[in-house]
Amino acid sequence: MTMPNVRMGATLITFYNTAWWGLPKHMEYGDWVAEVQSKPKYYFDHMLDSVAAAGVEGVELAPIPGGWEGALQAYGHVAGVRAAFDVRGLTLGSSYADGGSLIGNALEDSAAEGAADDYIDRHARFVAEMGADIIVMGTVPRAQFSNGSFDSDVPREASEKVASQINRLGAVAGRHGVRIALHTDAYSVCSRNHDIDTMMSLTDPANVELCLDAGHTTLDGGDAVAVLDAHVGRVPVMHWKDCIAPLDGSTLSGPLMKRHETMLKYFRIFGDGIIDWKAWQRVLADNSWRGWAMAENDMAPDPIAEVRHAVEFFEKELAVIYK
Repeated sequence: MTMPNVRMGATLITFYNTAWWGLPKHMEYGDWVAEVQSKPKYYFDHMLDSVAAAGVEGVELAPIPGGWEGALQAYGHVAGVRAAFDVRGLTLGSSYADGGSLIGNALEDSAAEGAADDYIDRHARFVAEMGADIIVMGTVPRAQFSNGSFDSDVPREASEKVASQINRLGAVAGRHGVRIALHTDAYSVCSRNHDIDTMMSLTDPANVELCLDAGHTTLDGGDAVAVLDAHVGRVPVMHWKDCIAPLDGSTLSGPLMKRHETMLKYFRIFGDGIIDWKAWQRVLADNSWRGWAMAENDMAPDPIAEVRHAVEFFEKELAVIYK
């Protein structure tokens, strides 16, 4: 489905449900990664086929194992990745980078900045050669600056330290004509309205923009429509994820994947939660916005059907407002 302004895509993490692949339902994430890496072309072929079957044109490469390095393993080189996209009528809209490790490691040890710069340089070169210009990158959990609390305020000093790392990485990506769009990970230093405002004020708009994930911001108690209204000029790509209710961060505990499993219980494909998508769409229309709308529901049990449902919701409810 091609539209002049709102270009619809899907993120590959939507297709990470192991049971959908005929694998054990509660397969450990590390085992899932190893399985995909053992047969990368098989899994990437099926994921790209599924995106095309769902009726969208764009792809966001995802966290490992469905990321840009996995795509290169699957198809050998950038030309092979482009051919895999082209034959299916797909376009790379954006590609994900794990800012949590890139930024977090450098904050703990400045010697790690070189490795982070090198990763972003190689990643940005890949994105540019694919004809795209956006790397979606998370930041770091606010718990890193609050004695492990996922529900505390982010100190200004912490935001400044993180922004300094982001600006440096943004400059590296910018050498290839690629921008970093900060993902609004729930319970991070860039998820609540005030924290997003702060991070946008501290980063260079020439190289650093925003990937507003409506579901994550809502889960963390924020107002996603208000964030969009405030920063729509710096949002080249969005994750159109829905959410059924906020989740108090103080209830979260344990390792990352355990917390993520809890969060998944609250996420839905867009149109199936509490977010006011009509108000969202009016903001886009009022600002003549153009960019990528990536349908996302991490590890969806029936991903093709969910993305098709999202497209149908868009066509019936939102396109009349702005498409």
